[in-house]
Amino acid sequence: MIISTNFKLNGRYEVERELGRGGFGVAYLARDTHLDSRPVVIKTPLAADDGTLDDPWFRRHFDDEILALARIKHPGVVGIYDAGWTPDGQPFFVMPYVEGESLRSAMRGGSMGLKRAAHIVGQLSFALSAAHVMGITHRDLKPENVMLQTFAGGEEFAFLIDFGIAMVKDLHAERSERITKVVGTLPYMAPEQLRGGPVPASDVWALGIVAYEVVTGRLPFPADNVLALDDMQRAGVGTMPRSLRAELPEAAQEVILRALSYDPDLRYTHAHEMGENFLRAILNGGGAPTLSQDYPAELRHQPAPPAPESPRELLRRCRKLFETFEEFRSPDKLLNFLIVHELSTCARCVKNTAELDFDQLLACLYRSGLDYRGQALLDLLAQLAARYRDDYRGQECEGLRGSLRQLLEQAPAAGS
Repeated sequence: MIISTNFKLNGRYEVERELGRGGFGVAYLARDTHLDSRPVVIKTPLAADDGTLDDPWFRRHFDDEILALARIKHPGVVGIYDAGWTPDGQPFFVMPYVEGESLRSAMRGGSMGLKRAAHIVGQLSFALSAAHVMGITHRDLKPENVMLQTFAGGEEFAFLIDFGIAMVKDLHAERSERITKVVGTLPYMAPEQLRGGPVPASDVWALGIVAYEVVTGRLPFPADNVLALDDMQRAGVGTMPRSLRAELPEAAQEVILRALSYDPDLRYTHAHEMGENFLRAILNGGGAPTLSQDYPAELRHQPAPPAPESPRELLRRCRKLFETFEEFRSPDKLLNFLIVHELSTCARCVKNTAELDFDQLLACLYRSGLDYRGQALLDLLAQLAARYRDDYRGQECEGLRGSLRQLLEQAPAAGS
């Protein structure tokens, strides 16, 4: 369906203009008249004359995008506000409007600052892991599908958008038709995706392509057809990132190369592992990434673990993670969780207010403990890691515990 401007969809959404078109739908900027005229994005399937509404495969993918966005609960994934049917019987859904620019636009046709690139890749990696935990493979990660927004204080956040060709595991009993259709954007497609068998590791590959591109301004495999791309991928990365960006730490280059392993089993098991290692390698100015047990043997030669993060950076990462937990939705919920798990020292950091003050809470946890400073935050991370051990967030809690422990060991004792 093509929606005209100045049209009020279902008596609520005032359509202002078309934003763009993808393989399966059209996006419009609109205003939600029921909620203070906040800006929203409305997405509908392409018009019937484009041939999509008559194709069950295309229609099913539009429905899958709605379900994917409803399933994923992560601040780095643009979620869904509403869904319904247009007056002429076509589906639509409503998303938040991200006021900013795409990663492609922000690159200005070239590379980005290393620290900025590292933060963007790191944020995207956790958004992908959140999708993978819910059985969703994005399949079209590229700079055009990443939106950047700068908030008060100058902090930039990356949002993963457009799940139009996402593959949702276990959504349909029959998957053969969907697997055999090769979809995606050619330079970012993993070898197995080119053969019609995408897996979560395919998104790790695409993230590796994006990481290579944002630090060098070039694609590692600049092919314009499937056969040429397959030949390049089999041969491996021909131009090392550091030959194009000398200041890129060698450890960061190795993270990219591992993500671009031809064999998906040799890539990072979880997307956030790649992003975290890439971020640390760059922020530590060349320090080695944290090596997982499944790191390829030929790359296990890094001499030392990374230097500890600053307290400010570590607490920022804790806040970002805690905001994804249901336990942190309100002071009452958090207090109940802490009391049930006998974390009384942590409970004393929770103020009786309408909403959680994360900065105050984390500052208190960082300086509190029965036996030593910071013990409260370590104990909380340990409890969350155990509670969410089957979730990527549990692994992130373990990583934060290790970073915090290292930081506390080098910090002066309380009262000194």
